[in-house]
Amino acid sequence: MAVVYDSWALYAKKPELHRTGYGLTLWAAVGALAAAGTGLQLAEMIHLDKGAVTGHAGFAIGSTVVLAALAGLRYSAHAQERKEFQIWWLIVEAAAVVLIGATAVTGHRL
Repeated sequence: MAVVYDSWALYAKKPELHRTGYGLTLWAAVGALAAAGTGLQLAEMIHLDKGAVTGHAGFAIGSTVVLAALAGLRYSAHAQERKEFQIWWLIVEAAAVVLIGATAVTGHRL
């Protein structure tokens, strides 16, 4: 959803929508950290097939790292009062969406 709001803000030239994208990015990072952490704990507890878990866990960890880094960068810029939107943030958000999609697609094999 952050990608949608940030894209909409760029397209419609409404910078106030980036504030919503910023908040959604922070919550996405928190959710990704919780999901990856609990997923790895669950995989260890119930001893799932390591082959099926490897790809899914790899995509989950990758998307968590990307989202956490993006959230940290956006928070840092926000804290320094540099609230102008950087176009590469949208590119990183799109990469996170692709990784999350790959995580979801590989999850059905578990």
